[in-house]
Amino acid sequence: MSYCAELVTFTLSTSNEEFFALRKAAITEVKAAHPKLLSVPFCAKRADGSWVDLWIYESKEAADAANADAANLPEFMKMFAVIDGVDIEVTECPESAVSPLA
Repeated sequence: MSYCAELVTFTLSTSNEEFFALRKAAITEVKAAHPKLLSVPFCAKRADGSWVDLWIYESKEAADAANADAANLPEFMKMFAVIDGVDIEVTECPESAVSPLA
């Protein structure tokens, strides 16, 4: 089995605080609608002012299903409305490459 990790880069058109609140609501909504969303472990600001957000799904098919349903997820769409220049790099991670924390 391979997990699917989406590395999403973007810039913000709102305050960090508002974005974080919108992001939290979006993650909750996506997870409820698409339980194969496994983790959204971090969001970090880069030196150039852009952001990177990591979304991990059970599979590429699960990620594709969630992305196809985005327009039906109002909390996700609220978050999406405050980000610009979105780029999504889709990667696959073999299960054997995951290192559990001790």
